[in-house]
Amino acid sequence: MTIANHVCALPCNVKPIRFSKPYRFARQILSLALLFTRRFTRRSLGVGGSVIGLLLLSLLSQAQTLRGTLRDADNGDAVTGATVTLRFSLGGAVPISLASTPTGEFVFEKIRAGYYSVEIMAQGFENQTIAEVNVTAGKEQVLDIALRRTTAQLAEVTILAAQPGRRAPLPLGEIPLTRDQTQRFPAMYFDPARLAAAYPGVAQVDDGTNMLSIRGNSPSSVGWRLEGVDIVNPNHLPNAGTFSDRPAAASGGILMFSAQLLDNSSLLSGPMPAGYGGALGGIMDMNLRRGNNRQHEFTAQAGLIGLDLAAEGPLFGRKSPSSGEPSAGKTVNGQQSTVNGQKSSYLVNYRYSTVGLLGQLGVSFGDEQINFQDLSFSLNMEGKRGGRWSLFGLAGFSENTFKYKKDSTEIKAYKDFFDIDFESKTGVLGASNWLSFGKNAWVKTTVAISQQLTDRSSHSFTFTDRSSLDDIEESKISASSTYSQRISQKYRLQVGVLVTTQKYNGVSGIVHAQECLLAQPWTQLSWQSRNQKNTTSLGLHTMIFDVGNDYYSKTDFSLEPRFLFSRKIAENHRLSFSAGGYSQVPSPWLLDYRVNELLRSGKMEMAYSWNFAPFWQFKTALYRQRINNAPYFVNEHFALLNDSEFNLGNDFSSYNTARGFNRGIEASVERNLSNGWFMLINGSLFGSKFSKTSSPSETDWLSTRWDIGHIANTTFGKEWQREKRPGKERTIGLNARIVWAGGVREAEINRDASVLANTTVVDERIGYSRQYPDYFRLDLRVYWRKNLGNRRNSTFALDIQNLTAQQNLAYHYYDPYTGQIENKYQLGPIPNFSWRVEF
Repeated sequence: MTIANHVCALPCNVKPIRFSKPYRFARQILSLALLFTRRFTRRSLGVGGSVIGLLLLSLLSQAQTLRGTLRDADNGDAVTGATVTLRFSLGGAVPISLASTPTGEFVFEKIRAGYYSVEIMAQGFENQTIAEVNVTAGKEQVLDIALRRTTAQLAEVTILAAQPGRRAPLPLGEIPLTRDQTQRFPAMYFDPARLAAAYPGVAQVDDGTNMLSIRGNSPSSVGWRLEGVDIVNPNHLPNAGTFSDRPAAASGGILMFSAQLLDNSSLLSGPMPAGYGGALGGIMDMNLRRGNNRQHEFTAQAGLIGLDLAAEGPLFGRKSPSSGEPSAGKTVNGQQSTVNGQKSSYLVNYRYSTVGLLGQLGVSFGDEQINFQDLSFSLNMEGKRGGRWSLFGLAGFSENTFKYKKDSTEIKAYKDFFDIDFESKTGVLGASNWLSFGKNAWVKTTVAISQQLTDRSSHSFTFTDRSSLDDIEESKISASSTYSQRISQKYRLQVGVLVTTQKYNGVSGIVHAQECLLAQPWTQLSWQSRNQKNTTSLGLHTMIFDVGNDYYSKTDFSLEPRFLFSRKIAENHRLSFSAGGYSQVPSPWLLDYRVNELLRSGKMEMAYSWNFAPFWQFKTALYRQRINNAPYFVNEHFALLNDSEFNLGNDFSSYNTARGFNRGIEASVERNLSNGWFMLINGSLFGSKFSKTSSPSETDWLSTRWDIGHIANTTFGKEWQREKRPGKERTIGLNARIVWAGGVREAEINRDASVLANTTVVDERIGYSRQYPDYFRLDLRVYWRKNLGNRRNSTFALDIQNLTAQQNLAYHYYDPYTGQIENKYQLGPIPNFSWRVEF
């Protein structure tokens, strides 16, 4: 395979920092922190600080508050008279209990800042415990909790704080992604995709990006959904970490919106319910949270990754029926549930890259100039008949620029002869409606339009024939509707459809223009035994794919049955089995070559879970996956299963339908945060193979690029909290993450062909036979959080990615200037000092 116009670069990454002595590393971190604080405070926050001060003085005095609403998962009705118990995670305090009001609301006021667990008991519903609920000064913690009906007496179902509206228990292979975890886990940069890499089966291919390989699948097999509909790649700098410096299909330098907007989000890495499809590897299922409907709240954060400003509060002045006078709810342990609120709320967030800002202040981060900024919002309203409406939108801009070296003594590589400019613009706008029907049914409908424009130019005054220009435009209009009906106490029926139109235009010497329609109708019937020990789901997902242009058109069709059986084999022990079919549209840049048939896959998984102690859970899973109808391009000796980026300018006219095969085992032990500490340990062993034909023999299976063999993660953290006096808490936290994984594989570089072509040429005829050395990285996060009475809280934090300065190999490439095959390493130590205030 020839990588045309290749200029080796890692666009989103700053130049790795190298330190000869540990003390020099520490001194430079402290110097950077002091310089940032001094200059930024004087020049950029002079006026902003005055405004923030006036806002703080204007806030009314009130104690820390945790409140929420209990709803019936079947119809959204309020759950009245439920007993809600609040337990402080550090112990010592007497649990507080109260009863939900006739509107299903509850509120705990005048409570101490810190982590809590919330226990809910309601007649006719499952008991539920929500762990890791973080209460801070100056910001209300608001929960929206859906309870499932039951006729049996059950043990409690434990979920995470940001997941109270999710399915419980979670489907097999679903990884919950919470706002709190992105703030606790080290070097996450508030990016939930990076957070997913801390869980089993998920490999972060490049540590400067959120590019993920899930269970040996290509990163391009990850789909992105927002509020239930498909969207374009929602990441800044989508060319980050790619070999050819062109956009990736499903990743980038950082997610286009902050994790503090997220609610009920997860990565589906294994078997999926019938309502999910269109991706062979996994789906990032993202949802935006509702803003506080009772009071205005503000968040400001400054750090190396960017300035982050957020605001939320009631949208209109009209009070809800539950507001005004105290509700006539029951009182338990001296607490009465009263809520003042409004029917509508807003949530808005703006970020600006301080990598560019600090560069303007005189701080150098290497040869590339990097900038990004984004604006995100979510408006939520309640209809007259109890329905809920939301309007949401995202807009992002990112760029990175590399200037050629004018001084010939500074030229060290072929890239130094080029001016390289990359620019990306992304937008999403959508609306959603949720409406109940009777006592046992609801329907949710969402419509969204999304678009991403990328431009890349590479120009050289020396090698004029190697200059290039790429323009790529991708857009999607997506609409989904889901109807859920509880037929009886045992049966539930869900029916839905997702329709997406996709347009793609790519220009790189050749114009690639395609338009396709993808319809995904689906249905699922779930059964649960009366004692709820057994659960079975039968579903059918359908893919209808229509593609064409002025010269041809084609329609492909796929029926994908889904099956899940789960049994509670003993108290706190559950065994599950699932199987199903999946399919995915080929990469849009291939449609012009009439690669227009769906890639197909079958998955099987057996899983076991054991809640062996409070806040502790053990999970293990054994899985296998077969992929059919995967293109292998004969002329280029290139398999689509090894690709992760838009690949323009090569000859893909002749191809075979090849196959892929993944299998593995994974296990994890997790302890939710309680008594001031948490832990997550997991490991995965797996293999990923592909063949060049549809009927391979045993000797025809070759390693894919993602066949790294093993992944091991250990994440742990400890908090020490001290209450200086009532309302004046101080918290010191120390969190660390260690990852050890097999190295990514590469195909052999044909040096003679590379010399003739003046670029990197690889030979994939024997697969990705070479494997890099094992990957190792230690990340650290140290923070100090201060709760100042009932007005505000502030957090000073230092994250260091790759604390030990480990040199992990990213890839090899041929450099025409040196005439040698060179090494490209991943990031060295990256410190990120940040300050965050909420009020």
